[in-house]
Order: sequence, then C-alpha cells, then structure tokens
Amino acid sequence: MKMSSSQIRSALSREFATLEFARAEFPMLTTWGVRDESVSVHSLGFNYLAALGRHLGFWAATEYPIRVGNTFVRPDFVWWSKDDQQVKLIGEFERYEAGQQPKLIDKAKNLMLSYEALERSPEAMVLVPWTLSGTDLAGNSAARSVAYDGFRSSGGKRIPGVGTEASFLLAHAIFGNSEGNVRLLEVKL
Repeated sequence: MKMSSSQIRSALSREFATLEFARAEFPMLTTWGVRDESVSVHSLGFNYLAALGRHLGFWAATEYPIRVGNTFVRPDFVWWSKDDQQVKLIGEFERYEAGQQPKLIDKAKNLMLSYEALERSPEAMVLVPWTLSGTDLAGNSAARSVAYDGFRSSGGKRIPGVGTEASFLLAHAIFGNSEGNVRLLEVKL
C-alpha cells in the first residue's frame, strides 16, 4: 500500500476523531477500562497504534530497533509499506504528567534521530502522550518545535526539521479514571 504523508495524516486524523478502530479492536482501552499499573496503558496504547497500521494495510511492529549511530532507538511502533518495504511511520506512545515537557522533547528527538537514520524516508512521525483528563497540556509546543525546527544532537550534529516531506503529529490521548480503571476518552490533535 502506498500512502503519502498527507494520506497517512488523514487516516490518523479520522481514527483519532472517531476512535472507531480503537472501539472495535481495543475495547479494554475505550469501553472496559484497564488498571493504570506497571505499563498496562503503555502496552495497550502502542499495540493499538501498531494494529491500526496493519488495519490500514501496512506491516507493523512494536518496539522495533533502529540503528542511530553506534546505538539503537526503539520507537514504540513502526509501519512499513508492503510495496517498497520502506519504513513509512515511526511513533511513540508515552505517559505524560504536568511538568514533563523534557520527557516529550526527548521522545521527539528520538523520533527525529530515527527519521534521520532512516535517510528521512518515513512519511510520518507520531508522538502520542497519554494523560489523565484535566492534566495541563500547555507547553508541549516545544516537542513539536523539535520536529519542525530541528535541534542539535548530544554530539553536536545539527538534525534538521522535517520540512514538507513528512508529517509530525503530536496527538494527546486523554484518559478518564473510573472505579480504579482508566479508559481512552479522546485523542486531540
């Protein structure tokens, strides 16, 4: 399946607006709820996003290592095109609490380092911080800025922003807490 950056962005926007696939295939996230313990929400979240990739016609995996210099970065989910076998999307699903902007910035940097290591070929990068309803989301523009404006790596190398070749989505997954379980209420772009 060949999808452009804008088509991938559109497909994600539709899913995030409706949560149709999440409701059909991951009711423990949307209807039943899940205990917020250990990495239960994290695990279900990135598995949902990998499964969404398969649903859209991609090959998809979770925690796939991408060589970045002498080390590896493991994005939470990666989608490949079945046509040309190239990585088309890399993403992170990460818990976020107020005041953790540096954590999101680091995740955005990891996505950009992966994007650069993959010779800037992925069509999209997705950073999905998940949080409980009512958490202050202000200040997260710094993570988006890393993707669009670029940054300097810890080794001093300039990593340019995505430009117009790819999409970077910062989509907040908002969970509600009820009777000891959390469930996905919405995803805000």
